[in-house]
Amino acid sequence: MDYLSRGNQDLLWLGLRLSLCAIIVHGEKAPLIFDDSFLHLDEERLKNVLNYLSERIDGQIIILTCHHRETRLLKEMDLL
Repeated sequence: MDYLSRGNQDLLWLGLRLSLCAIIVHGEKAPLIFDDSFLHLDEERLKNVLNYLSERIDGQIIILTCHHRETRLLKEMDLL
C-alpha cells in the first residue's frame, strides 16, 4: 500500500469496503455511507466512482463531505 498514490489507496479501500458490504448484507439493500472517502481522487476517478455507484448500487448512497466537488460533479452527471 505504501507504494500506491493516495488516490489509488482510496480506490483500493473502496473496493474492499464494497466487497465486504456485499458479503455482509447477502444481496439485501443497505445504505452506504461515505465520509470524505473520495478526498484524494482526481476528478476523472471521482466521476468514474460516482458513475459506478449510481449504476451498480441498488440502495441509498450517502456522501458526507465538506467539499463542493462531489455535488458539482453529481449535478453535471445528472445524478443529483
